[in-house]
Amino acid sequence: MGFSQEGNLNKIVTTIELGGNSGTYSLNGEFEIFEKNNYSLNTRLGFGYVPLEDTQYLAIPFGFNVLTGKGKHHLEGGLGLSYIQGLTFKFIPIGNSEKNYSDEAIYFVPSIGYRFDKLTKGFVFKIYYSPLIMMYDFFDENQFIDNETKGVTPFGQPSKKDWVNYFNSNDFFPKATSKYGNFGITIGYRF
Repeated sequence: MGFSQEGNLNKIVTTIELGGNSGTYSLNGEFEIFEKNNYSLNTRLGFGYVPLEDTQYLAIPFGFNVLTGKGKHHLEGGLGLSYIQGLTFKFIPIGNSEKNYSDEAIYFVPSIGYRFDKLTKGFVFKIYYSPLIMMYDFFDENQFIDNETKGVTPFGQPSKKDWVNYFNSNDFFPKATSKYGNFGITIGYRF
């Protein structure tokens, strides 16, 4: 398993991923670190970026996956972490204006799916389920209020508690949440 026609291991795979571990898209590199008895352990690292008008989308997925089976059809399971900024956006009215804010978090990303991969040089395809389970949200409620509400008084002289109540009651805080209905599709090439 994992040998090319010349007898050399084809351990490197590059892919483009839609959805999945990055939430939206990413370019990824994968490297086989261990192979034995129809199992191979791989590590992967990716990067996704889109500059947007008021913010940006940035994703850095990292993880490990295990391939099972012989031939070109495989079951794949994986565990990883993804740093994602801009998975969701909120337009938040503050005073007389509205600003665009994005969430920023680290997600735990388990995955399971089907992978087409001859394990020799050539095309790779996979489709899989990978929930994004929010582990750490970088959003700081107090810092947000301190930075964004200076000099803004839409309702008299509000206290910090008034601002917190205002933002919470209107679901205006750009907090990250888990995404359980998340699927991915990947195409790539094994070198």
